[in-house]
Amino acid sequence: MMYEDGFNIEEWKAKKLAERQETFAAQEEALKDVFASGQTLANYFYQRGRLGSHITAGNTALILRANPLACAVMSADDWSKYGRRVSKGCTGIAQIVRSNGYYAVAKVFDVSQTYGNKPYPIAAVESTKQIVKAIDVMREISPIPVLPKNEVEGFCYDAERQELVFCAAIPPQELLQRLPAEIVMAAAESSYAGISENELMRQTAAAISVEVCGRLGLPMPPDVVQTLEGMKEHIPDGEERRALEKVRETAVTFGDAVCKCLKLERGQPAPQREER
Repeated sequence: MMYEDGFNIEEWKAKKLAERQETFAAQEEALKDVFASGQTLANYFYQRGRLGSHITAGNTALILRANPLACAVMSADDWSKYGRRVSKGCTGIAQIVRSNGYYAVAKVFDVSQTYGNKPYPIAAVESTKQIVKAIDVMREISPIPVLPKNEVEGFCYDAERQELVFCAAIPPQELLQRLPAEIVMAAAESSYAGISENELMRQTAAAISVEVCGRLGLPMPPDVVQTLEGMKEHIPDGEERRALEKVRETAVTFGDAVCKCLKLERGQPAPQREER
């Protein structure tokens, strides 16, 4: 169909379809890179946390492939709402978004590609007082009791009492780094005895801690790279995106609760749903 001004609707549709297919294909390639090693997975989860955990699995992979240190991305229009402008000549990063019930391709820009007098707030836990308060928040939202004890080493799940106990002498930052994973594992064990021996469950829990640490600006937990090594081998073919989304969903629960309680502000782009 042709319009009087020469606009061809069929050509336009074909162009948009090609853009979507190209971007979906780029996501698949970027996701393969994510699962290349324990290090690439750890970097992915940590940086997705820094991005605020609101971006879907495939879109995050595209962003981090373009800029491994990206920490805040939005469209040019959204940046203008925060008093910032995209720098001239910058190339946007393609994203799959849903618009009016249909998939479409949009472009986003990292904060490093913008300029303006107004800084963009990115959440970070900076003081010991904030760390302790964040720990209290996680204990409050945990589905099972989380209690300090002097007579235990590290973390221990008490199956009889259905409690997660931890050594009271663990330094606060280390405790906060590890707590999301330990809560996830203990809660799962309380419902399904023996599931804590499942390797994918252990890796998923570790990934949640990494993403929460990224969200709060903490270093990622020690030894997590080794824990995440080989995670792809335990995920059924075709379920990679869903596995990454499960991590994000739980990380959002922890991260949102802490940020709300501590009043850690950052810009709020619209949350994304799964691409597929």
